[in-house]
Amino acid sequence: PKSCVKGDDLAISIPEDEYIAGTEACKHNLHGRIVLPKGSTPFTVESLRSKLAALWKAIGKWGVISLGKGFYEFVFSSLEDMRRVRSIATWNLSPGILKLFTWTSDFNPSLQQQTSAQVWIRIYGLSQEYWRPKIVFAIASSIGTPICTDTFTSKPMLDRSFGHYVRVLVDLNLFQELRNRVLVERVGYAFFVDIEYENLPDVCTNCKIIGHHVGNCKRLKDTNKQRSEVAKKDNTEPNKVYVPVIDKLK
Repeated sequence: PKSCVKGDDLAISIPEDEYIAGTEACKHNLHGRIVLPKGSTPFTVESLRSKLAALWKAIGKWGVISLGKGFYEFVFSSLEDMRRVRSIATWNLSPGILKLFTWTSDFNPSLQQQTSAQVWIRIYGLSQEYWRPKIVFAIASSIGTPICTDTFTSKPMLDRSFGHYVRVLVDLNLFQELRNRVLVERVGYAFFVDIEYENLPDVCTNCKIIGHHVGNCKRLKDTNKQRSEVAKKDNTEPNKVYVPVIDKLK
């Protein structure tokens, strides 16, 4: 194929049959993103493969490709293996978690909008018999994806001196409704626990970006400025006067 210039850009057409073959080759793939606690050393592809090999012993041959910005693509040799791994949406890597999601075409890590952040939550109202990792993570999973607990929460009961609240680091979708309490149920009994969020980052409901508040959204200010200029221009236009035309030939 020959390239051509379209506008100011160079363009070229690719063989459609090769693209279709490429998407067919990816039909057993998954995309994933690794979320690590702050300060943790990022995984290399080799260390990630080693970590997952211990968790995915029951599946056949598989591969992992680093895509950048914490995203990976996982290649499986069969649909059954892909479904088996996908049945668990979040894998605990200790430290960090791997969140898996469906493979999509034209995936570009640079274009993925960041809608979640790591946030410490406090869970109030848990007596000591509930301070067990699986119970704590189960409760925290109703808020977000639990990553780890703090040092006070993870201490054995004999060494624990602080029991006011459980503290868990979660990967939290900041654009979902943030709940302030959760109903915890067990056989024959249920009770509420209160949830408190620490240092929530600013989010913009206008452009769906983490890092600034909607009140400081430059994009929204630019839009409002343009609307104001258009309205001002409309108001300054002189009123048009329509004068009837008389046909003198009649």
